[in-house]
Amino acid sequence: MRILFVSDAPSAHTQRWAGYFRERGDEVHVASFRHSNIYGVGVHLLPTYGLGKAGYPLAVFALRNLYHTIKPDIVHAQYVTSYGFIAALANIKPLVVTAWGTDVLLAPQKSILIRFLVSYALRKADVITTVAEHMNKSVRRLTTGDKDIQAIPFGVDTAFFRIKAHQRQENRPIQLICTRNFAPIYDVATLIKAVSMLKERGLNIKTMLAGNGPLKDALEDIVKRLGLQDEITFLGYQSPKALVEHLNESDIFITPALSDGNNISLNEAMACGCFPIATEIPANTQWIKDGYNGYLYPPGDAKVLAEAIEKALSNQELRQKSLLINRKIIEEGANWKFCVEKMEEIYRSLIRGRRGLEEK
Repeated sequence: MRILFVSDAPSAHTQRWAGYFRERGDEVHVASFRHSNIYGVGVHLLPTYGLGKAGYPLAVFALRNLYHTIKPDIVHAQYVTSYGFIAALANIKPLVVTAWGTDVLLAPQKSILIRFLVSYALRKADVITTVAEHMNKSVRRLTTGDKDIQAIPFGVDTAFFRIKAHQRQENRPIQLICTRNFAPIYDVATLIKAVSMLKERGLNIKTMLAGNGPLKDALEDIVKRLGLQDEITFLGYQSPKALVEHLNESDIFITPALSDGNNISLNEAMACGCFPIATEIPANTQWIKDGYNGYLYPPGDAKVLAEAIEKALSNQELRQKSLLINRKIIEEGANWKFCVEKMEEIYRSLIRGRRGLEEK
């Protein structure tokens, strides 16, 4: 196949999709507003003429020219409000559009214009995919007709993210980890406040924040103001290899996000056997049953989060039992191999349909 991804080139998700099909021997191209080198993949920078997001529609002409030059068998645009919209506007086919989360769950609520852009992109797609089943209802409200909408998680490489046996040091503090980025939607500040409450109760806990983002300075200020410099460590961005090590070293994984599509960070932690505590939102409740294989808490509630962490610390039996339960859940429901094979079948089905029309 010759595939054109219209997607953010530096994104780990874009690079993983592109890398998979490149390794299969397909010809892969990425059209992106940001440049990044992806081995064996043609990366094409789309112009915005110095206008930032306001310049996105101006990239339509460049995208259309690229399409006619490459002549791809399939076009896959990822993230509806940006790449999905310009791919739809360029009228390039056959088109798969993937919604990641906020682009269909939150963005359309911000203004009539954004709702129109999202709805237009979805209507022009031949197939729409989401990263979680709970998103499909929102997508259906934003489009018309009997659209083919399928939920395909980003998936986890279960051969890479796996449980590793390690010797736990005696008297080591309980270790928490959060791998969400430092943006308002991920609400890491609530976790920091919960850690402060646990410190006041005399609990010996260490917390690692493996992320980055625009709120980094503000979060560091909160940590200093609460006197948590010894309890909380900012790790910054971590390579996949380092991330697996940190997840295996940690006892509890926290995801405080206020909204999500599919929480791949949660999936990675579950695959590594790290006990999950998550906000009670659809993205998380599809994976976690409270008190069975993790704990859930109301978004933004630091007090209940602190109570959930304390409850997890005292219930070692549940933490141990959930380890294999969660591993099985990810192997069966979020295995990267199965997810990418499902997407590949969508590609091939669209290509067969297009060729059938051309032969007529």
